Amino acid sequence: IEAETPPALSRSEGKVIATGKLGKIAREAVANVSALIKKYAGKDMSRYDVHIQFLQTYEGVEGDSASVSIATAVVSALEELPVRQDIAMTGSLSIRGEVLPIGGVNAKIEAAVEAGIKKVLIPFANMGDVILDKRSEGKINIIPVKTLDEVINYAMVGRGKDELVQRVRMSISQFDNGPEI
Repeated sequence: IEAETPPALSRSEGKVIATGKLGKIAREAVANVSALIKKYAGKDMSRYDVHIQFLQTYEGVEGDSASVSIATAVVSALEELPVRQDIAMTGSLSIRGEVLPIGGVNAKIEAAVEAGIKKVLIPFANMGDVILDKRSEGKINIIPVKTLDEVINYAMVGRGKDELVQRVRMSISQFDNGPEI
């Protein structure tokens, strides 16, 4: 997944453009991630178009388990911070920044092992589901995450990362105060 955030073509609004043979649920995941990004960014997002490209998706993308990857790619583009290339990640993402469980976690971890990846971020809620085959056991460090700020902390590098993690954490924690009356 790659993302870019060039200046918006329209003076009235920025657009979110996702390409790569996306199914309905995947498109909804992109919309949810976009809402979360607008909340944390503290920027006038109407000034940007957000382009998200799913590379090599020949079979298409049907679910929302790439939500954390989408968010990481968009945040990387907005903040101009690189994403570590030695870590894999999977997880759905709520509009409040919570990393939600996904299906097929074992197959996704095993695919990361086969690709030579040594670390993988998965939803904390999926930890009880992890049962790896003998070939994969001990070959990958599984890191459970609960929120987007944790994902960013593990997945990104560079100057300004710590401040970014704090900003995202603050925007997520605003939801912890319960419903307004």
